[in-house]
Amino acid sequence: MVRPMPFGWGRVSYMWDYRSKWLELPFPVSEYEQRIDKIRKMMEPEKIDCLLVHGNRADRAAVRYLANFEDFYGGDSVVVIPAREAVGMATNAIMHGEPMHSGIQQVWMEDVRCAAHPRTVDKAWTIWDQLEDMLKERGLAEATYGVSGDYADDVVAFIRERFPKAKVKKVTGLLPRAMAIKSRLEVEQIRKACAGADAALTAVMENCKPGVSEYELAGLANEAMFRLGAEETAFPIAMSSGPRAGFKHTAPTDRKLQLGDLVYTDLGCRVGGYYSDCSRNRAVGEPTKEQRHFMEANVLINEACMAAARPGAVIGDIAKIAIEVAKENGYEDYLYFRGHGIGTTTHVPPSFFPGNPAKLEENMVFCFEPMLVKKEFGTGCVEDIYRVTKDGVENLNKCPARWW
Repeated sequence: MVRPMPFGWGRVSYMWDYRSKWLELPFPVSEYEQRIDKIRKMMEPEKIDCLLVHGNRADRAAVRYLANFEDFYGGDSVVVIPAREAVGMATNAIMHGEPMHSGIQQVWMEDVRCAAHPRTVDKAWTIWDQLEDMLKERGLAEATYGVSGDYADDVVAFIRERFPKAKVKKVTGLLPRAMAIKSRLEVEQIRKACAGADAALTAVMENCKPGVSEYELAGLANEAMFRLGAEETAFPIAMSSGPRAGFKHTAPTDRKLQLGDLVYTDLGCRVGGYYSDCSRNRAVGEPTKEQRHFMEANVLINEACMAAARPGAVIGDIAKIAIEVAKENGYEDYLYFRGHGIGTTTHVPPSFFPGNPAKLEENMVFCFEPMLVKKEFGTGCVEDIYRVTKDGVENLNKCPARWW
């Protein structure tokens, strides 16, 4: 039983027989089915009968990865993955009481159940009522549940209250492990997002001229990404110049570039649910000797580290290379060794930090961004996205690194 939306809302049907003809998917359904199969295999050693994956606006990656649902409104979403029964999803991330206003047509799963968000109306049945119905129909009242998600405490409380004979435990590492290794189709989607970032970075770098404002540069970057198919920016664009460039991440202002400024930008876009996150820097006009050495040192760090990156490489060992190159160039005190996996959000495993014993694996995709940050001087950071191949890494970006 699917409970209807309250108060006559939901006038556009979101039942599968109508919704299916409006599906908006970046991948064939078989891609999502393979992900569910992978998750189910990972559930077996955990002895889980059903995995409940929670997501919201702050932790949205897993829900997009599994269901292709993007929360436009802000609410709770729970993907239901039983070991054997049909998958489903329940959500209250519903605008105007209309599921088809809210991106439900993006979900490939047939069984989707929607509820009004409490801030919309507080005297109606809830997402938890929908979820209870779904689990009872699948015979899971006394199951062993795994719960995943950074903000999933309400899901745990729901199971304990509604299903007192069930067992429940937090499963924190399962989804990140599954999402760290990318399929061929995922890599191609990230490649498209990288193309949007490349176009934006190029637009910024080519227009770093005296009198051009940070706002104007940000506008050119966003225009370039959306012209190439971005559905959204990855995050608020960072755009800094002159002394402000020594903060790295700052929002653009009306400040106009001056000859001799260092300019830094960090930006990205989302295409088909997959993100890019990339950076570039340059001087306005001819750089000074110190500026050139500063920016060049960052590129040398990138090149040395990525020459050592391959399956089995230990991230902590790559950090040692970065520290050594920074030291050789006199910038050890300004180095931040950073990097992160990317996919349906900007930060998934692996995480790059000194001392990390984790090893790279084939078909991991990550942003590599070791940065030199010197206050009131500038930021040297070239950030690209790499795929781990069988014997090295492939740079998915095409924008030049050196603009000096």
